[in-house]
Amino acid sequence: MTPPITTPAGPPAQVPALRVVPGDPKAPAWRGAIPSRRDMRWPFAAILTLYAVMGVSWLGFNRSPAQILLTIAAGCALDVVLHRVLRRREWLFPLSAYISALSLSLILNYSHDYFLLLLPVAITIGSKYLLTFRGQHTINPSLAGVATTLLFAGSLITTAPAYQWGGHWAMSAFMVMAALSLFVFRVGRGWLIVSFLFFYALQTALRAYVMRHHLPPEMLFLGTMTTPPFFLFTFFMLTDPKTSPPNARGQVALAFGITVVDLYLHTRESVFTFFYAAFAIAISRWAFLHLREMWRMGALSHLRAAVDRGTLRTVGVLGAMATIGGTAYATVIRPHVALDDAGFVLRTVPAAESGLGVAMDGGSYDLVDPRLRHISKWLLSVGASVAAGDVNGDGLPDLFLTHPLARDEDRAALYLNRGGFRFERIAVPALDSLRMAPERHGFASYGLFFDYDEDGALDLLVPVSFGRTRLLRSRLAETGRVEFEDVSVAAGMPEYTISVAANVLDYDRDGRPDLLIGNVLDPWLPGYERPTRLNVFQLPQPEFDGDRRMFRFMHDGWHDARNGGRNVLLRNVGGRFVEMDAAAMGMPETHWTLSIGTADLNGDGWTDLYLASDFGRDDLYLNQGGRGFRRVAGRLFGHVGMDTYKGMNSSITDFDRNGWPDVYVSNVHQELQAEGSLLWMNRGPDARGTPRLRDEATGRGALNEDRFGWGAGVGDLNNDGWADIVQANGMVDDRLDERYAGCPDYWYVNHKLMQAGREVHTYADMWGDIRGRCTYPNEKRRVYLNRGGDARPQFVDVAPLVGLTAGDNSRGVAISDLDGDGRQDVVIANQHAGPTLLRNAPSAKAAASHWIGLRLVGDGKTCGREAYGSTATVLLPGERPQSREVQAANGFSSQHDTRLHFGLGVAAPEPVAVRIRWCGGATTEHRLTRDRYHVVRQG
Repeated sequence: MTPPITTPAGPPAQVPALRVVPGDPKAPAWRGAIPSRRDMRWPFAAILTLYAVMGVSWLGFNRSPAQILLTIAAGCALDVVLHRVLRRREWLFPLSAYISALSLSLILNYSHDYFLLLLPVAITIGSKYLLTFRGQHTINPSLAGVATTLLFAGSLITTAPAYQWGGHWAMSAFMVMAALSLFVFRVGRGWLIVSFLFFYALQTALRAYVMRHHLPPEMLFLGTMTTPPFFLFTFFMLTDPKTSPPNARGQVALAFGITVVDLYLHTRESVFTFFYAAFAIAISRWAFLHLREMWRMGALSHLRAAVDRGTLRTVGVLGAMATIGGTAYATVIRPHVALDDAGFVLRTVPAAESGLGVAMDGGSYDLVDPRLRHISKWLLSVGASVAAGDVNGDGLPDLFLTHPLARDEDRAALYLNRGGFRFERIAVPALDSLRMAPERHGFASYGLFFDYDEDGALDLLVPVSFGRTRLLRSRLAETGRVEFEDVSVAAGMPEYTISVAANVLDYDRDGRPDLLIGNVLDPWLPGYERPTRLNVFQLPQPEFDGDRRMFRFMHDGWHDARNGGRNVLLRNVGGRFVEMDAAAMGMPETHWTLSIGTADLNGDGWTDLYLASDFGRDDLYLNQGGRGFRRVAGRLFGHVGMDTYKGMNSSITDFDRNGWPDVYVSNVHQELQAEGSLLWMNRGPDARGTPRLRDEATGRGALNEDRFGWGAGVGDLNNDGWADIVQANGMVDDRLDERYAGCPDYWYVNHKLMQAGREVHTYADMWGDIRGRCTYPNEKRRVYLNRGGDARPQFVDVAPLVGLTAGDNSRGVAISDLDGDGRQDVVIANQHAGPTLLRNAPSAKAAASHWIGLRLVGDGKTCGREAYGSTATVLLPGERPQSREVQAANGFSSQHDTRLHFGLGVAAPEPVAVRIRWCGGATTEHRLTRDRYHVVRQG
């Protein structure tokens, strides 16, 4: 957005060249070149600066001050250098570059990589010197940078998400009033603004009529013509006098042309129509001017004139810069690692062989209240989970699977592992009500094996959405058979939850396993005098005309939603649980909890928590000696607890083998949300005991770009001693509700909803109809191989290399050795299909790598029988130690085998030295044989 340079009474002036003042050889080069106080760029720069400061202070911009300053510095430096080189050694005061670069930091969004911003900066500044006519640029530089970047950068760089603009009328009013009062009336572009607003209102009305069956018309208007991006484009970008017509007729024609092109782009379901339409008009005008002059002068004369103006020199300089920059990025900043062998392959075991057959049934959508069926696919987009645990004590992990969209008998099922990747389903009558009548009892949305009464047999916790969470006690110790009894009421399970997440920890170190159950939505509807439950299968009826309270349960923000449910902390007092006051215990937040990770992140011997939150900030809670928790949050974006992303998963392990557990949080990275996964690398605690966490997802190659990320399993898949990641991706498709050919994109319908304020998108009846539409469907999974071996391990996606090429809408990922051969196998739960079972086998080129497995058993006094929170460290000569902590669950909608698995590489010596720090604080040393599982008992 390059603004005008005018005086109050005159036409736009040219940017003065920076030069040494004649007659004074000692005068600084900048004297006489700094714009006067009446230059209209100053108020423009002040408005954008103020907006940026507000954005990083309290509006929730997903941009740090350092990133904004680096963008500005790069833009200003590049403009000064190019002007010096290409304009015959003249100096330039970079006020316009400051404005353009700052505009980029407001308009564009990119992942965590600081260097990605250099691409739009280079395009923006370079366009001033390349897209010119008779030596003057004819296209607004910011417009050129934004549109070109969106076209060619893929989803690595996209427009800023809707939440970045404040989400309310106040910011729109601020943008309009600031523009009108400071410069719009003084640049003579009133006809352009008024005509564009008029034409665009008519166009929006037409689109609202056409889409009335998919989206409430008022939503389309509110999400289009009341948002700061729209006014920023209208009042700031279009009003550039150097690139817009000076007369009324030309301004009206430009406004009409942009509106028409914009409308055409909407027929292609584009979501970046403002910028593409304006850029299409501008580049057409630039081409027309050159073609007209070529026609008048002749092609050869036109070429000579271009050479005389230094066009070829400009092309050469910019081309050289692009080549150097691209090479540096590809070879130094983000080098590509080519592998021809990963050391293993993942072979799919068909359902006909494994016995894990699941039949899907779209009838689940019809169970939802008729007033919500337009978004039932969104409301039921999670709940496919997989849990691994040895429920019959034969040494092989068994599986519990949930599938909300499956036929009745498949919605929740327990499978015993019979060896050889064959599983047998067994009846669990205590779950029949959840399977057969979810509209009355809620959906089983997760499974978690743990021995709550410490009788030596694994019990089963089943978190429920829209019903009572169930606890099933195993009767194996009494009967010798795999049988369960429902003890939910007697054991003190919460009466009503909307949960897809839970985990086990001994937070007070009394030797008994406690529970934390996460609520993603608030189980209670706001605005009612009497407590009223949220049940999507049966909403309350309206009590008066215009009563919409029953719809007010969607997230109240796209980056800072606080209307989720309070998490439930249950203390085990011996065979039953007592609910603690979570707020009084230091966890008052009501974020949209999707995943709960546990680990001792600061090494003080007490289990800490990392809660991944959808639509907002994650929560890191440090255990305060069993008395409660302290939430950790930085002051600015980019610090832990200050992210504005959509945390789907929290997997915790020591990826770089420095002795401190790291946190991997999967997330969305698509054309409207170029956010990507977080990888918090732990550098140990500071003086206050707070772990020093730094996000390094992009730099280490674990961004999961161009994917809608969900669960992520962690484990050493090739037994080289470094923890790898299996990433599940894909949102929803139309397999169960096909309506349209080609499954059109739902985000186009719902894009404007994202830009509307909280008072609009929090209500479910304002959402667009998702039936028959897709949202980033059937995406390929990723297998991130940890390349280790140095101080900064890198991750490389080897999914095609190891045979995982099929895509799906996947959710939970469990990594467990299902056949006891020392290799970690994979089970992936899919929302719209049965599970994917993958057998881990050595590749043809791989040498045999050694391994060791440990099952820790606590003394039942200072450390519980399952030893949650205990850490084993393998010590190999000449190598960094490997540490693994016993965790009940580690990732979204999944539970892994709680045995600790360590890859030892090809040349591991024997015996293997192992140090165990037990959850009660005691430490023991062991020397164990490799290539087998060991049961290690405390004491």
